[in-house]
Amino acid sequence: MSCQSRHSHLLSSLPSVLVILVFSLVAVPVAAQTFTVLHSFTGYGDGSLPTAGLTADGTGNFYGTATSGGTNNHGTVFKLSSAGSGWVVTPIYSFQAGTDGAYPQARVVFGPDGTLYGTTTFGGALYGTVFNLRPPAAACKTALCPWTETVLYRFTGGSDGAYPELGDLTFDSSGNIYGTTGGGAGTSTVFKLSRSGQSWTFSVLYTFTCGNDGCEPYSGVIFDQAGTFTARLPKVEHLVSVQYTNSALLNMVGRRQRSTLLQAVQRPVQLR
Repeated sequence: MSCQSRHSHLLSSLPSVLVILVFSLVAVPVAAQTFTVLHSFTGYGDGSLPTAGLTADGTGNFYGTATSGGTNNHGTVFKLSSAGSGWVVTPIYSFQAGTDGAYPQARVVFGPDGTLYGTTTFGGALYGTVFNLRPPAAACKTALCPWTETVLYRFTGGSDGAYPELGDLTFDSSGNIYGTTGGGAGTSTVFKLSRSGQSWTFSVLYTFTCGNDGCEPYSGVIFDQAGTFTARLPKVEHLVSVQYTNSALLNMVGRRQRSTLLQAVQRPVQLR
C-alpha cells in the first residue's frame, strides 16, 4: 500500500493547519475555561499533521512527532520549550524517507537511558522502523541542533509485521522494548526488541489473524499487575483505547460507551 493511500484518511479529515493546544479547566464556573494555542504548525521545517500526544521531560519541555512536513516533507520529531511568556518549537530530527524512516504517527517516549524512542509507519525497508534519538554530546551553540538517530529495526512486511502506527512503545524493567504493527492479516503483530550488547534482537510475540482475536492494533501494549501484556485493539469495538481492568474508566463513560467497553472487557487478548 502506498504512503499516499494509507494516509488519505488523515489528510482528508484534518485541517490544513494544526496546533498544539492546552486547556486550563476550572470546575466552576464553566465560563472560566481558558484555551491557549502554544504553536501553530507551518507545514515546513517544524512539520505538520501531528497525530499523537506529547511526552514531557523532567525540566518542563515537551516532545512530539509530526507525521508530515519537515525538511524533506516526511515528518519530524520536535521539542516544545517555554521561552518567556511563550513557547518555541524546535525540530530535533527530520526524516529523510530513506532507511531512517518516514511518517511517524506515534509519540516518542523516553527510555530507561533518558533518550527518545519511537516508530515510523513507513521508510526503513518500506514498512516502518523503530528508532532512537540521542541529543548532541556537547551543548548546542545554534538554534537548530539536530539529534542523532539510530534505527533499531526495519520492518520487512513479512512475518515480522508492517506499518507500526499510533501505538506507544513500552519498556519493561530490563529495558526491553515492546510494540505493535498494524499491517493486516499476517503482518499485525506484537513485537519485542531485546538489547544485546550494542545491538538489538527482534522477536514476534504474537501475530493477529484478523479473526476473533482482532486486527491492525492502533495502540501499543501495557503490562498488567501479573507482568503479562494486554493488547489494546481499537478495531475490536472501534474504540480509541481500552483499559480492561480500570473500573474508574468504565464509570466515567456514558451508557452507550460503557456497554461497548464491557463487551471489550469480556474478550481481552492477553499475551504470555
